[in-house]
Amino acid sequence: MKNKISIIIIFTLFSYSFSLAEGYKIKVQMNGLSDSIAYLGYYYSGKILSKDTAKINKKGIVTFSNKKSLEQGVYLVLFPSLKMQYLEILIGKNQKFNIETDTSNIIKNLKIKGDKQNVDFYKFQNFMRQESNKKQALFLQKRLTKNKDSILTITKEIEQCDKETKAYWNMLSTKWKGHLLSTIIDAMREPEIPNLKIPDNIINKDSALQTQQYLYNKEHYFDYIKLKDNRLIRTPFFADKIDYYMTHLVIQEADSIIKEGVQLIEKSRGADDIFSYLIRYMFGYSNKSKLMGMDKIFVTIAEKYYLTGEAKWADSTFIEKIRDRVNKIKPNLIGNKAPDLNNLSLYPTGKISLKDLHNKYIVIAFWEPHCGHCKKAIPALHKAYKNLLNKGIDIEVLAIQTQLKEKPWIDFIKNKKIEDWINAYDQYMITNFRNNYDIYSTPTLYLLDKDKKIIAKRLAVEQIEKIIEYYEKEKK
Repeated sequence: MKNKISIIIIFTLFSYSFSLAEGYKIKVQMNGLSDSIAYLGYYYSGKILSKDTAKINKKGIVTFSNKKSLEQGVYLVLFPSLKMQYLEILIGKNQKFNIETDTSNIIKNLKIKGDKQNVDFYKFQNFMRQESNKKQALFLQKRLTKNKDSILTITKEIEQCDKETKAYWNMLSTKWKGHLLSTIIDAMREPEIPNLKIPDNIINKDSALQTQQYLYNKEHYFDYIKLKDNRLIRTPFFADKIDYYMTHLVIQEADSIIKEGVQLIEKSRGADDIFSYLIRYMFGYSNKSKLMGMDKIFVTIAEKYYLTGEAKWADSTFIEKIRDRVNKIKPNLIGNKAPDLNNLSLYPTGKISLKDLHNKYIVIAFWEPHCGHCKKAIPALHKAYKNLLNKGIDIEVLAIQTQLKEKPWIDFIKNKKIEDWINAYDQYMITNFRNNYDIYSTPTLYLLDKDKKIIAKRLAVEQIEKIIEYYEKEKK
């Protein structure tokens, strides 16, 4: 008897694993449409990618099938001949079911057979559309109403809508626990901010309350989002959720962004799709941000994940390009001590090094006399320099020509009357300034403090006065 039971268990497990490997077969009956094509696509990290293409026959039937199962997530059946109208479907454990609808209204007339989860998914979508329309009408009514009693009544109706929505979400989440629909519903939830109490001795209670609500929202933002569930990467909202958190809830300063981003990446370990997406998202964060100093994010993510071999999707050529960029950016990150510039040749004669300067502020300007932008920027920088001196600011400009020809350089200095600051160049090319200061275009301006730490870099001339004035006010 014992052996017989073992055989039954083994057979059952084998049958279950075999059923998962049976692939997918999605049959769609589109009444009113024939002799066309349809696409099976899916969401992935904020994009829609194509998975399969099939022909719609004369009876309006199109079948997507393959022996290999689909990765679970939210998919789309797209109809190009219907002005790219589409159906959203859930691809969960059950990947064999039928859909029927017609061209007059593909959503309203939709029928699904063979998959109860997708039936509930469409009921959920219809419910949300109805609730959204109802709340919009109530909000409009509230905005147009002046009677206080009516406003109170409408407010209660809005609160009732929220309660009904929450109850419906809870019911579906419980019913489909462990399944894709439950995961999606939970991930769509927003943190419920409790009634936070502000002490009476706080002067600006409204501002303090807003701060506490922001902090609570940030702390609990991922309470319902399972970062170890790869299925979420194939949903239409996951990428937006991540982006909103990083751009709206995290302080837009490099160290804060790095801290929060790395925490998310580490929490997703084990879910390879989400893990790789978050690394790639953070890797490109400095490119999408216009704020200064964000290249520190690039360097940190590159060194922590790409240059250690954890970014297995990156080939050796790409890795070497990253390594080269890190080597050029890392020495001149904001907050670092500026790389040495030793034995520069001076105009009209002599030698100087960066360490010889002891001013409160030092501007290093890399430029060349034939550069079109330099012809405007260098005189403008000289004007800003004079303005700051006249305000009593202890500042010096170390203007470094990036070329080796002396005559055009000397002519420019004389013609533009910039002899009163330090003009120099690397006559024997020994400082490696192009790599250490990442000089790939001119003019390039750096601002240092008295300790030679980089305050700001790649500045526009008009920013220099503003930044120094800001620092002066902060110190006061």
